[in-house]
This record gives sequence, C-alpha cells and structure tokens, in this order.
Amino acid sequence: MGVVSNIEQLRSIYNYSKGRAALKVINSLEKHSKNFINLSPFVVISSKGKNGHADVSPRGDSVGFVKIQDDKTIIIPDRSGNNRLDTLENIIFDPSVGTLFFIPGINTVLRINGNAFIEDSLEIRAQFEINNNIPKTCIIINIEEIFMHCSKALMRSSFWDHSKYLSQTDFPTISKIINDQLNSEDDEQNHQQEDKRYKKQIIEFG
Repeated sequence: MGVVSNIEQLRSIYNYSKGRAALKVINSLEKHSKNFINLSPFVVISSKGKNGHADVSPRGDSVGFVKIQDDKTIIIPDRSGNNRLDTLENIIFDPSVGTLFFIPGINTVLRINGNAFIEDSLEIRAQFEINNNIPKTCIIINIEEIFMHCSKALMRSSFWDHSKYLSQTDFPTISKIINDQLNSEDDEQNHQQEDKRYKKQIIEFG
C-alpha cells in the first residue's frame, strides 16, 4: 500500500455514500439554506488561479452580510483588505468557486459551489454600504450545488467550546509572525495595538 492514485483504489478503502448523504445535494436555495446564509457572519471561499494552485480566503462581516439575489444567486461584498486580490484574480482566470458558511455556535456547515464573477456596478455595491463605505467590488456566485455538511468536524474539534479557546497572550501577533517569516526587523505591535489598528481600518475603509 502507498499512494492512492485512482478512484478504484480510493473506493476499495471507503464505502460509497448511502441514503440522505448521497442524495442531499440540491441546486437552488430553499428556506433552510436561505436561513443559514441570513444567520451567517463568516464564509470561506475557495478558488483556483492560472498557475493551477488552489487558494482559500475568509470573508466576514455582520450577520447576513451575504445577500441572496434569487434562488440561484448570492452576492458577497469584497471589503477592504491587503490588496493581494488572490480570490478576485483567480475568479477572472477560473470562475469555479466553493464556499463554506459558518454560524457561531452551530456545528452544521453550509456548502455552496458554483461559478463566480466580479461586479463593480454601483447599483449592486451600494446594497452593502456601511458607515458610508461601499465595497469596490462584489463577488456574485451562480449556484450549482448546495448541501448541508454534517456536524462531525466541528464537534471533533470542539470548535465552539469556549473552554478550549486560546488566550491571545499565548499566541504571537501577526506582526511578530511576519517579521520572523521574512527575517524582518520592522516594528512589532502587541495584540491590543493590532486590534485597535484593524478596527480603525474597518471604520475608515469598510
């Protein structure tokens, strides 16, 4: 035994899905998936660029920040960030995306897969105005697959168990991490300074 390189090998190890697990994929939003999106403040987007490398990027905002245009379409605002534009550039080269929606305290995860494009019309972007800040673009996803992912992964990880949460003081700051990774001697901020800076940027730029 060694590297598993084909489907036949893989299926000799794992059983096929049965029952509802095999049948649960749907192709348009209904009341439960709509409710999940409306309660979610956090989504992760996977994409693939021209170099063939996969990428995953988080998006977060107030509860229900992803808007439902219709049963086959959702809109995700692209708030200000570090301007790497990894996800946006990837979508231009390959529109296929996958998403995971999370609700704090809920172990079930919503998965939505589809094809995305980038929209910069003011009519669309203005729907997401916060503190006079309007996102520069939005990601619009035409839905192809929807299904609820079972709770096992988040249950195994005790993801929402507050007693397992790590204190900020037990983890290095992002400025410390990047300095070490780049062998840099730039000024480092503590957690409180970083949080203050990020909050200021969110208020000023969205």
